Amino acid sequence: MKKTDNQVYQFKITLKRVRPPIWRRIQVPETYTFWDLHVAIQDAMDWSDYHLHQFELVNPSTGIEMEIGIPEDEFESVFGRETL
Repeated sequence: MKKTDNQVYQFKITLKRVRPPIWRRIQVPETYTFWDLHVAIQDAMDWSDYHLHQFELVNPSTGIEMEIGIPEDEFESVFGRETL
């Protein structure tokens, strides 16, 4: 059986309204959920997960906007299903 290679996504995370600029570049596998991405950002910034978070996405095909994260009421079910 041939092993397939997973895609890797690279993100540059920049804090807004901060001088000097603070940013991190991270790479994560395509199999990561949004919860995994949240944890990777927390780790890269050396944060302790004290605040709510939210990802805002737009489907390029439909233009429909979607928000994922806390304060989403059912965040565990969403994080468990959605991948990057």
